Amino acid sequence: MAKILYLGWLGHQNIGDELMFDIFREKFREKADTTKYKLIPSTRKVLRRLKRKKPYLHYFDSIVLGGGSLFVPDLVNILFRAVKWHKNIRIFIWGSGIDWLEKRELIRLGLQTEDEINWKNEFKIFKDPFFKKKLQAIFQHAQFIGIRGHYTYQFFQSKGYNLEGVKVTGDPGLLVHMLQEPPENKDSKKVVINWGTAHQRLYGRNEAKLEQEMVDVIKELVAKGYDVYIYPIWVSDLAPCKSLYNKIEDKQHVHLITHLLDQYGILNLIKDAKFTINFKLHANVLSASAGIPFVALGYRFKTFDFAHSIGLDHLVVSTDETHFSKQILSKISDIENHGSLLLQNLPAYQLQVEKDLEKVFDFFK
Repeated sequence: MAKILYLGWLGHQNIGDELMFDIFREKFREKADTTKYKLIPSTRKVLRRLKRKKPYLHYFDSIVLGGGSLFVPDLVNILFRAVKWHKNIRIFIWGSGIDWLEKRELIRLGLQTEDEINWKNEFKIFKDPFFKKKLQAIFQHAQFIGIRGHYTYQFFQSKGYNLEGVKVTGDPGLLVHMLQEPPENKDSKKVVINWGTAHQRLYGRNEAKLEQEMVDVIKELVAKGYDVYIYPIWVSDLAPCKSLYNKIEDKQHVHLITHLLDQYGILNLIKDAKFTINFKLHANVLSASAGIPFVALGYRFKTFDFAHSIGLDHLVVSTDETHFSKQILSKISDIENHGSLLLQNLPAYQLQVEKDLEKVFDFFK
């Protein structure tokens, strides 16, 4: 039986990355010939073996780089070694995107204006001078290349990559179809906030400031009659969520989710919300999938990439924004005034994303 490796950031109790694998696995079971192919996730143990042992790559017939911001040096190195050492291995890229780009890249690509940012942000993730050469070799070898958004495409294009065969398919997280019709939440007074941490690896590098400004936002929401629910999406988010909650005196109208929910739990939490405010990328993806408008915190490149892909750039507030809380409240006003109209084109887009991403399973029949 041929072995297929799903390569992703798994086993870290991050709901977003686990969601990507769950969706792929569900589609694989539905579309692929499971009598011929066996799907193996890249657990921590598997990743250690991939980094340590050259022969282990020969165990696999195919590698799928899954959904998420997976164009990073460690995973690109694994794929490059596979291409180099195992000429017959098949490579598939299933809705992956790039992240960890300094804010100056958004400026250089014309995605933000210079007066909206500061220049303190240096992630310095892409130190390998051969990264482009490796990723280009992977692109040339791959049988299927679907990337998350047009911003990812524009970045690769600006760096001179040959993008023949590369298609913008959209984020696989949009394949979570919970609702057949847009929700009717016109009179809802519920707001759901996804909060957490990026361990200061975000635009502005000041999570303490963001927390205090979010306190101000929550107080304003309560004053307007909303009930607010705060929840985490990653194990490291639990403490920041509790910290934010503890800074709010009104416990009658502010509620804390004290454990990690899976995607179904999150969808159930947000399904009757007026709108959501989200720190993490896939909290925005799930909100969009549920038909709930959202304010996205632009903490890194990937959030801008996703929001643009569904036409909601104007609902992103960068985390280095000087007047952060005022900008959040301005976006909330936009949602209150326009509601579900903001997402009226999303169902058709989701169907196209599904159509494009399902093409990968034709290789496993």
